[in-house]
Amino acid sequence: MGLKESLESTLFAIIASALLIIVTIVYFGITLWVVKVGSEMFFGPGLETNYAVLAAALLSASGVLGGALKENVIIA
Repeated sequence: MGLKESLESTLFAIIASALLIIVTIVYFGITLWVVKVGSEMFFGPGLETNYAVLAAALLSASGVLGGALKENVIIA
């Protein structure tokens, strides 16, 4: 493996990581909006911001990790 291939693979990994971070931030924002709207629809305007962010963070993290680990799971 030459220097050119090493630089290409490193650049590809950096770009892929940056895109994953951007997509995750967008996904978190959408999930936060869904949690806020859903809680206001069902429970009224009483949800604290801290709990909304916590719920959105848990849902986003589980979604991203579930998608990343999906290929490694073997269903018997």
